[in-house]
Amino acid sequence: MVNWKYLGTAAIFATALTAMGVGMYYVGYGAERPVDPKEETKGRIDISSMLLEEIKASNIDAYLKTLSSVPHLAGTKQDLEQANWIKDRFYEFGLDSASVSPYTVYLSYPDKNQPNKVYLLDSDGNANFTTNGKQEPIYSAEEDSPDVPFNFNAYSATGTVEGDLVYVYYGREEDYKVLEEAGINVAGKIVLARYGQVFRGNIVALAETKGAIGAVLYSDPKDFAQKGRNDVYNNSIWMPGKAAQLGTVYLGNGDPLTPNYPAIDSAYRIDRTKANLPKIPVQPIGYDEAERFLRAMDNSKLAPADWQGTLNVTYCMGGLQAAAWRVKLEVLTSNKMATIHNTIGILYGDEEPDRYVLVGNHRDAWILGATDPSSGTAAMLEMARAFGIMKQNYNWRPRRTLVFCSWGAEEYGLIGSYEWVEQHNKILSQRAVAYLNVDIAVEGTYSLYGSAAPLLRTVLSDSSKKIPNPNATEVASGHKSIYDTWVKSFPDSDNNQYPKIGALGSGSDYTAFMHTYGIPSLDVRYTYQEDIGSYPLYHTLYETHFLASKLTDPGFLYHRAVTQLWAEIARNLTESLILPFDVEWYATFLERELKGLETTYSDRLDLEGATFDYFRSAVTNFFTSTETFAENRRANKDITNTLAVRQLNDRLIQLERFFIDPRGLPDRTEFNHIVFAPSASDTYSSSTFSGLTDLLEMVKGQSEGQNSEAWAKIKQHLSVIAFYVEEAAKSLLC
Repeated sequence: MVNWKYLGTAAIFATALTAMGVGMYYVGYGAERPVDPKEETKGRIDISSMLLEEIKASNIDAYLKTLSSVPHLAGTKQDLEQANWIKDRFYEFGLDSASVSPYTVYLSYPDKNQPNKVYLLDSDGNANFTTNGKQEPIYSAEEDSPDVPFNFNAYSATGTVEGDLVYVYYGREEDYKVLEEAGINVAGKIVLARYGQVFRGNIVALAETKGAIGAVLYSDPKDFAQKGRNDVYNNSIWMPGKAAQLGTVYLGNGDPLTPNYPAIDSAYRIDRTKANLPKIPVQPIGYDEAERFLRAMDNSKLAPADWQGTLNVTYCMGGLQAAAWRVKLEVLTSNKMATIHNTIGILYGDEEPDRYVLVGNHRDAWILGATDPSSGTAAMLEMARAFGIMKQNYNWRPRRTLVFCSWGAEEYGLIGSYEWVEQHNKILSQRAVAYLNVDIAVEGTYSLYGSAAPLLRTVLSDSSKKIPNPNATEVASGHKSIYDTWVKSFPDSDNNQYPKIGALGSGSDYTAFMHTYGIPSLDVRYTYQEDIGSYPLYHTLYETHFLASKLTDPGFLYHRAVTQLWAEIARNLTESLILPFDVEWYATFLERELKGLETTYSDRLDLEGATFDYFRSAVTNFFTSTETFAENRRANKDITNTLAVRQLNDRLIQLERFFIDPRGLPDRTEFNHIVFAPSASDTYSSSTFSGLTDLLEMVKGQSEGQNSEAWAKIKQHLSVIAFYVEEAAKSLLC
């Protein structure tokens, strides 16, 4: 091992990590000498198995119990206490440095003294029914905390509105088409929408566009209590009728008042009235309460069969049944400045200390957050402890620097991670290897599921083959690793010998890394089998330690498996002499996606004088370049040349950045990745070549020659895609 020396921030070889809120830096001199292939494996070969063995389920259980013991909304005293507690644990575990970084941002909170309410008013203006405004304790003592907030949707407009009620199903564009065909208009009315298919912010934005004056959101038992209304928490994982899903309705990412720049002391903040926030009041309610409103609706306007839920009522679409009855929506939620905190812990690398592998999870929760996010936070803490043991007990360090990130205010719009990445984007763009995210470690125990940049596909799947299967039944059937169950449960549609690895949408902290700055990212979790939009108790009061320890994952075996996988991927990326990035799969992926675009849109492009030809040529060249690069990598056995190894890895690190257009996508300049971006209609989902497909869908159904402005954008963006793919191809060989 190399010798270590403490260097202050003014030292000759200071690192950018100092600027990231860290007051010390350790530097190894190993990078100055050639690497002996024999030494490369010496002292490192057993670290993988030792690391996995060190991870303890009981520790994850204990961390989770602490983290979910109190409500900890972003910007609150409890949230800061947890940030500092995590910093203390990082030091206790033996990491080299830990710090807490504050940002002053624009957040949203319910009134502390008076809940938001939804009223059903009779013709005299009297309340026939009023929602409770707060979820009631069912089982655990934590549910009865005085710090449990009233039900709210963050960044809802403040105000009181009255109007007729329209049931809009999931509130998607196709649902409004059904309403329009039935002669129902939501303008000047309040919409009642179900959670489950698209991000709530998209529901609200579309309702606002359609002219609605307010929105009420609920979770139908058809989706979230599939075993019936009597088989719910605390007897099962399913949602009780009094539960309400909290969450943000902000469609942007990062602090609303400092777009594109970090919310540091010197930041310029835009006028609050110009922030891209909803302009109508919004409120979540429980399905017991939603049933009362649905029962009051005009039964002459029956909703379609697929719109029917499982409440004890016939679902109707538009208008209240009784003449002159109204729904009143009273929202006291308001926005204010608050301070949030990121906690960053660092284990310095000994060979390439200026190359960073980042692992992250957010810390803030709407209430107790035992699943989202504390299952992931507990996993990250145990991973940090295990790496610390490797350092302290075995005199081991990773080749590259490992950075542990506990983000603040993710729930409000990925704010903590966005502000940090915006602040340090120049450094990260040069030096970050990858970002590995676990928002939720375990939401179900059916199978592993992962989403990843194509470059990380192989390291994700290969690492999963090393993790023992926590499911005894699966092991007995021959599925010894979590990979085996993953392939069986979620096979790839093009090759069922491989597991499906999804593309990254948005809704978690990889977004700034991947979609804005081109840092390869992934997100993994154990998930459920049921076809629902989210796990049943998502963002409710009942995400408790009891839920995790007694109902979801008794024994925390699945939490341990996810932690082991996360640690193994991180170890692989920090330890591998040549980064295990799969450039050939990236080429295959682009080829597959282009074929889909050609099948769907080629005829229409021909009519408008547009073409995929240059796009096709660029993808073909990229395919050839990746094959040549991979052949050269396999043929080059001289790993004793440190500089040659560094050059090779730098090309791999920078490849994803070649798909970044600093001018952003057409009409969505907040996203810069030409290949991957969140779907414009559902922020949770991913859309490949979104800048192009969004425009093509806009002109779908229009006659030839119509909307010349949109077609000009399409032709321009086709040229942009071809240019960046071509440059990415060249980057591997130059």
